[in-house]
Amino acid sequence: MTPQRPAPRPDPLEAQYWAHVAQGRLCLQACDDCGTFRYPPSPVCPDCESAAATWTDLSGRGQIVAWTIFHRSYFPGLQAPYTVVSVETAEGPLLVGNLIDSDGPPVIGSPVEAVIQPADFTDGTSGRICHWRRILPPGSLKGNTP
Repeated sequence: MTPQRPAPRPDPLEAQYWAHVAQGRLCLQACDDCGTFRYPPSPVCPDCESAAATWTDLSGRGQIVAWTIFHRSYFPGLQAPYTVVSVETAEGPLLVGNLIDSDGPPVIGSPVEAVIQPADFTDGTSGRICHWRRILPPGSLKGNTP
């Protein structure tokens, strides 16, 4: 059984995000006119105010720009301690998620990749959620990256 996570918000703008994650894809809105990625999703582009957008796959790569370790369990079933990172994606938007499969604290600037895994939600539904995992340089031992 996977740890229970808060259920996705019933927000029509975020519904497509969760639908793509459920398919194992990390996608965000991209403006059809200027190419800017929109996160969080919005009805108009923050740069050019165009309403036209297409949900576009991200590379799933980025780098850690901030992190914290939670030593208190805020959600039933999600045992502390757990590490949360803010990741600047290769495409630009910042996404937040748990850092998994990591020994020791994260390092700002460390490369990471998205990992979409099954999740049980507090509303009794199941789905998938995006986590992050450090990308280890070739030949390195797990946990020995800067």
